[in-house]
Amino acid sequence: MSEQTSFTWLPFFNEMLTKICAEYNAQSLAEVFNEIFPGQQDENPKNNKISFQEMDPLTFIACFNRNIAPNNRIELCKHAKEIMNLQAPLPADFMGIPCFSNFATWFVRYAYERGKDDISLLWAFAQKRLNAQKIEESEFETLVKLPFIGITKISQFLFICFPTIYYPMDAKTCSFLGIKRENSFSCFQQVQQIAKQKYPSQFPYQLSFQAWEDKKAPLEGSANIQGPSFWAVRSNWEGQDQSGRFIAQNCWENGYGKNGMDKHRNTLSRVAVGDVFILLSPANTAIGKVTQRINWWSFQVAWTKQKIEDYLFNGHNATISKVREPELIDYVKKLLSDRDDTSAHHSSKPKYPLNQILYGPPGTGKTYHTVTKAVEIIDGKVSPVYSLAKARFDELKNEGKIKFITFHQNYSYEDFMVGIRPMLNGEKIAYKLYEGPFKQIADKARKDTGNNYVLIIDEINRGNISKIFGELITLIENDKREKNEITMSAPLLYLQEEFSVPNNLYIIGTMNTADKSIALVDIALRRRFVFEEMMPDESLLQSIEGFDLPGWFKRLNEKITAELDRDHQLGHSYFMKVTNKAELQQKFYQCILPLLQEYFYGNPEKLKKIIPGFEQKDQLKDDEFIKALEKILHDNTDNNPGMEED
Repeated sequence: MSEQTSFTWLPFFNEMLTKICAEYNAQSLAEVFNEIFPGQQDENPKNNKISFQEMDPLTFIACFNRNIAPNNRIELCKHAKEIMNLQAPLPADFMGIPCFSNFATWFVRYAYERGKDDISLLWAFAQKRLNAQKIEESEFETLVKLPFIGITKISQFLFICFPTIYYPMDAKTCSFLGIKRENSFSCFQQVQQIAKQKYPSQFPYQLSFQAWEDKKAPLEGSANIQGPSFWAVRSNWEGQDQSGRFIAQNCWENGYGKNGMDKHRNTLSRVAVGDVFILLSPANTAIGKVTQRINWWSFQVAWTKQKIEDYLFNGHNATISKVREPELIDYVKKLLSDRDDTSAHHSSKPKYPLNQILYGPPGTGKTYHTVTKAVEIIDGKVSPVYSLAKARFDELKNEGKIKFITFHQNYSYEDFMVGIRPMLNGEKIAYKLYEGPFKQIADKARKDTGNNYVLIIDEINRGNISKIFGELITLIENDKREKNEITMSAPLLYLQEEFSVPNNLYIIGTMNTADKSIALVDIALRRRFVFEEMMPDESLLQSIEGFDLPGWFKRLNEKITAELDRDHQLGHSYFMKVTNKAELQQKFYQCILPLLQEYFYGNPEKLKKIIPGFEQKDQLKDDEFIKALEKILHDNTDNNPGMEED
């Protein structure tokens, strides 16, 4: 794979399609199209060129991906970004996108030839894909009956907008996969299936890029058929050790690359999926297998903390260096073997926790991470671009492999598992057996043992756990699941059957610690779930128009912790999309101030201590607002948490 590959286009067209379907119709989209593509014109019955009066999403997006110079394509994207107010970064490359023919880009005919339903059919097709609805063969058959449209062309559109889900069936991709291309829905399905089977760890955009290079060699980053290479890697950036973050986030990054420098690029280009990283740091040592190349300088790595005699690697002091010494390779293989032997005695232990809860203050990304975790559990991989991971999440949810529910104070076993519900039968009341979301997804998972299923319970701590789970609180334990060491079942209320929990059903809960501290969580829940803390992270924020937002954010949380506790800190997600001072002011008054007022209700003096300068009812504006924030930033008069005044 070329070192220049960065796939910067990934989020752009997905956001473009989302924006189109949410904010435009055929007429308003035509106005934007005419402005961006003045040379692309419709035609009336007299063969006179006219502006488009209506436009469909497929033609619109295809016109950015014609076979023209990359710089011209970037300029077109720049124009669209400005007009449509797109937030995704401007593409700097189009690697892996099979271009549409310059002479057959449109999905529609000229106006005087166009059927009255042609454009509405294309709009409906695009909207269904955004809603993650399953593609039906009848949809393809309806579209391919229209002139200018073939299944290959439709697959290219799907690939461009959903590059982690759909594989294109252009000539080069089909040739790379060894498939004879046909204009049929079955061929489209064949491409999707064979690509996943042959390259399970690769996303469609990676596969398409390799096919674009027209090589029969394995993808860079695919498994090394001659066995893995071993790499010693370090984790110190400008005096800051990153090893803890690497292990927690299952990643490894080259600091030079992240800062825009090419140092170590040639070495990193040789790293393949399946290679072994030996992490050497005074704080942490670990061994990990590379599971995915994110870009040239960062990788996903399945780390396992391991005691390593790091003095053996004194000759490997670079950020990354290949381990060639046979004795060192044997030493690492022995560590891996010992780890695998330990795992062999617990063969039923899943790769991911069967029951886990993400907990932390509000705004730390708990619900956000349920999306990526659920997709990873089911697919074994997750897109580095959140919008694409969310698209895949919606697709899996639509297929019934993911269910998302929220607990509340009135939620019961009958809502969650099984119960009797009243219903009107004419003028009389009858009673009907109701199966709740847990029963539904458990039954489906039991019949489909080859796939994983995920139940997400948002705000799990708001419900009465013993009332909701009942006997399930025992049945969800790892060793009591079906086909495990101590499989258990229990009779179901209202049903004459025994019920047990399948081993391929994963439960992810979220818990807001501002509502309830983890120390107060039901002990039965704590024993059966793995808890993962998610805390505020100022490193994810950037300064805004000269204002030190990361520093201010960190200082505000320090003050909240000192006056209240760490469970009530503010999360970084409140500010992730803030790009200027006006948006910061709006976010502060709409979200942050009301939340702080709730935290310190009835205690105005403490609130004044947390955010001095915001006591008046009228909102501060412009420079006054920023000066008040900076007063918080530079106020160092608070005592440290846990210290009493003399």
